[in-house]
Amino acid sequence: MSLIQRGKNNIWHIDIMIDGQRIRQSTDTGDRKLAENILAKIRTKVIEQKYYPKPLGEDKLFCEMMERFVKEHKINLSRQSQKSLKTSLNHLLPVFSEISLSKITPSKIIAYQQKRLKKAAPASINKEVSHMSKAFSTAIKWDWIEKNPCARVESLKTDNLRVRYLMEGEVEKLYSALPDWLKPIVTTARYTGLRLSNIIGLKWSDVNLFSKTIIIGKTKNGEPLGLPMNETVFHLFKSLSKVRHINSSEIFLGKSNQRLSGCTVSIMFSRACKKAGIKNFRFHDLRHDFCSRLVQSGVDIYTVAALAGHKNVGTTQRYAHLSPEKLRQDISVLDSTTQNSHTRKKGMDEISTSY
Repeated sequence: MSLIQRGKNNIWHIDIMIDGQRIRQSTDTGDRKLAENILAKIRTKVIEQKYYPKPLGEDKLFCEMMERFVKEHKINLSRQSQKSLKTSLNHLLPVFSEISLSKITPSKIIAYQQKRLKKAAPASINKEVSHMSKAFSTAIKWDWIEKNPCARVESLKTDNLRVRYLMEGEVEKLYSALPDWLKPIVTTARYTGLRLSNIIGLKWSDVNLFSKTIIIGKTKNGEPLGLPMNETVFHLFKSLSKVRHINSSEIFLGKSNQRLSGCTVSIMFSRACKKAGIKNFRFHDLRHDFCSRLVQSGVDIYTVAALAGHKNVGTTQRYAHLSPEKLRQDISVLDSTTQNSHTRKKGMDEISTSY
């Protein structure tokens, strides 16, 4: 059948075969005669070999795809996932927004990766491309495109074992460069090991100053975390509670008492590090700093894993090498074992000579 009437408005759609390829498109009219005229013109172009169907994605822009993708998926995303997607779009849209989907190629995405590497970590870039890939895969189901260009783009290698903590002298330099509103956030990160998203999302209802406990409803691994406060964090929160903003439930607010975004905190933290002359240090490294200092103080790996909210203790093993003194103490038990063995042997020799 060449013409098919569809939808509530009874719009006529063309359905023909051209060189073995099925061509479907709307005539945008419910008038049968007008639809037949449109079909006739298309047949004429086919005969004249001038009609070539537009590639899928030719008339759809990247921004249109992402707008529909967000609308359809936002309801199923957690608050943290929504923030992650929003952050990715802040970087993707300025580059791809007005490009038609058929023009976005693997080479363009790879070029984006390389340019972003000058300002962002590989893991962050991989997350951005991952969001892009999910949107393209969904667009295939909408019949907007035929292939996902991200499928042929390799993820950037990430250093999952990276351990960077503040060295002696860097702490003082960092705090002297931080704006006042950011100092309590950095202190919380250094003494709780919480991720940035969890810190800026903290509400007064999550903190119990009587039991000195912080309750995180949902961490990155999807599980809740109950974290005891040390004296530094307890006194910090107690001090902040006395000047808390009357119209906000959040513990941490920006310079003008506005709600904070992870992007804002990360940018201001990076500027402070640059001002302090601290290189190769990101806000997330404060979490490494937390774990590293615990291990260096002799706290066992399993306790560090529990405090950091690591679901798998293997994640925490990266810090094991930071406690050589602890390992030295542990291995010294072999000396006592050897000494006891020599003592027992000497005792047996003395008994045997007495007979």
